[in-house]
Amino acid sequence: MGIFDRTTKGHVTPAVAVTLEHGALAFFAETIGESDPIYFDTQAAVAAGHPDILAPATYAVAIGAFAGQQALRQGLPDIIDLIKADLRVLLHGTEAYTYHGPMFAGDTVLVENEIIDFTDAKGGKLEIAHVTTRISHAERGPRVTATRAMIHRLG
Repeated sequence: MGIFDRTTKGHVTPAVAVTLEHGALAFFAETIGESDPIYFDTQAAVAAGHPDILAPATYAVAIGAFAGQQALRQGLPDIIDLIKADLRVLLHGTEAYTYHGPMFAGDTVLVENEIIDFTDAKGGKLEIAHVTTRISHAERGPRVTATRAMIHRLG
């Protein structure tokens, strides 16, 4: 048997609110080399018909990290703690993202994680936690659904 707490299968974390801050969003866009000003210049974004700067698609990763920090500040376990992941043997597995709509600076989104399943691979040398993260906006609905695999190397 592995390290993950498999009794958490099916658990959905409480939704955590994350506000997309203008400065952090613009910094992220510039850091990843985004050259379209709708990602870092409010005037350009508004001229293009957006309410504020647009979040790059890859910003969903940062939102997930911010949600984990926010959960800890609220006294809630983050997903790593919840499934009892051991960082000494934890590997990054696959990730996939489905984008349902844009997010903008100033948006407050809700982030929740669902522990879908646990599986084993390589004759028990690997155990895999399958997690889905949902990011949604109160008025505009789902924004991003992410699926990922976290892997413990056991042998």
